[in-house]
Amino acid sequence: NFAKCFNKAVVSTQSTGALEGSSHHSDTYSQLIHKALHVNQLSTEEQRELAAHIAPDSDKCSAAQRTKYAGLRLEKLAESKDKELTLYTQLIENLVYIVWRHVHYYTVHCKDPVETVGGEPLPKKLLSSNHDGIKQLTRELPLHLTEPFLKKIVDFCSNKNTSAMTSSFASALVRRIRKLIAV
Repeated sequence: NFAKCFNKAVVSTQSTGALEGSSHHSDTYSQLIHKALHVNQLSTEEQRELAAHIAPDSDKCSAAQRTKYAGLRLEKLAESKDKELTLYTQLIENLVYIVWRHVHYYTVHCKDPVETVGGEPLPKKLLSSNHDGIKQLTRELPLHLTEPFLKKIVDFCSNKNTSAMTSSFASALVRRIRKLIAV
């Protein structure tokens, strides 16, 4: 059944997984930024461990150099996490777009069964099963695309992006999905 496959596979698995992964990376990014800003407050052992990635002979360095190297390492790690968050944002935006396109197609264009394809009439059983699947999809949409879920998408995309255009793109898609659910 299309409705079950669509709801479970695309919406639940992909979108939820992407949001959870992005949430973890966002937390890690925040921690790295905090550590980079307060590198002097790290223990000597933490500074040595971080500095060793920049300068393998960091044990021979002065405390000031070790602190500098640790800060550089934290900045590189934060930059890497920032790039990962950007990729997660793009992934989430693409998933939201795919969800919107599918929901739009099936709730708008497939509501009334078409009785012919290429001039040939379709069997009544096929028409009724497709129509029943679309009705089921329409009923189940609010159960899977919940308001907290949609809000989490908008919040993540607006918090991560410095580009208002990208944030408004995700927001616009979520508004369109909400309208389709309400219909």
